[in-house]
Amino acid sequence: MLKKSSFICAGLLLGLSSVVFAQPLSQSAYDEFISAQTKIVNETKHILDEDDQKADAQTQRQAFCKRLKAYQDIQKVSEENSSLNMAPTMSMIARNFLERQDQSLTKSGMTASVFCKNREVE
Repeated sequence: MLKKSSFICAGLLLGLSSVVFAQPLSQSAYDEFISAQTKIVNETKHILDEDDQKADAQTQRQAFCKRLKAYQDIQKVSEENSSLNMAPTMSMIARNFLERQDQSLTKSGMTASVFCKNREVE
């Protein structure tokens, strides 16, 4: 009896795991997704990239974490949809950005997960 219920549980878990994984996107849905993520990155430029920064440390941290999350999402979705136009290029761009940030944070004794932990990313 225990074996039968174990098989049922395993079957249910396998069925649920297929629901959890994202469905492939259409080219237009992917393009819209990339556009939305690019907008997030661009919105953080005035906070993070300008020489004359007037934002406080908390605002800069939140902007950095938003940008980091956008690039993480770009990499993940681009890898999941690698057959779409521009997906391999976007994945490479995101991966390069994330690797540079990881190296920078590591040199300062920090990790992205700790730096951005409990930060509200909208």
